[in-house]
Amino acid sequence: ARSLPVTTVVSGIDSREVLRQNLDIVRRFTPLTAQAMAGLRNRVAAYAADGRFELFKSSRAYDGRIGREQHGLRF
Repeated sequence: ARSLPVTTVVSGIDSREVLRQNLDIVRRFTPLTAQAMAGLRNRVAAYAADGRFELFKSSRAYDGRIGREQHGLRF
């Protein structure tokens, strides 16, 4: 996720030690290359295509009113 452009990152910090660990991770971080990102996207494309791992986005149980209307579900 750090290889993607972000505006804000929320990181849990409950002690100075955790703060130090988080800062160390950020300082040593090297983003993925464009080629590595493309490879990752290709490897997970089949799993990401149908939303089976993101039921909160569009499923009978969680979809909001607009999404339910678009999918022909009662609300």
